[in-house]
Amino acid sequence: MKIDVRNTPEGHSEVTCDSDLESVKADLPAFSDKVKCRAEIDRCGPQIFLHVWYSGTFTIDCSRCLEAFKMPLSGELRLVLKEQPGRSGPSQDEDAVDFYFDSQDDFVDISPAIYDEIMISVPIKPLCSEECKGIRIEEAKSGEDQTKEKEIDPRWEALMRLKKK
Repeated sequence: MKIDVRNTPEGHSEVTCDSDLESVKADLPAFSDKVKCRAEIDRCGPQIFLHVWYSGTFTIDCSRCLEAFKMPLSGELRLVLKEQPGRSGPSQDEDAVDFYFDSQDDFVDISPAIYDEIMISVPIKPLCSEECKGIRIEEAKSGEDQTKEKEIDPRWEALMRLKKK
């Protein structure tokens, strides 16, 4: 999601958009539609305060059966953007600011922050359902497979004779 900092007015405003989170899309679980985002923006001089809500449906692999399934994820986050000449992008050194932007910048891409929130929302062991029984193992077919005796490696025959005694 990109915030248009050049055209963001002073005071309160709202933005709604569908984003494909292009800058972090390769690192995210696959999603079927674009991620829906809504942001309340409060601008006070060189600072912009954001309250962002996101929602989307992601394709995730079940940790029991290993089948892919669609999981809806949603959440919210708060960010602070600050104008500072010569700096752009995520803040590395200051806790009170999440992103910096220059007065020459048109947009600030907040996708990395949304990415972090999405990855925190994904369960460590996602399940397609609580009733998931895990990987389905097909039983051996009747007929030839059951009538054949297991071939025993000749090196283990001595141990098999001991087991039979």
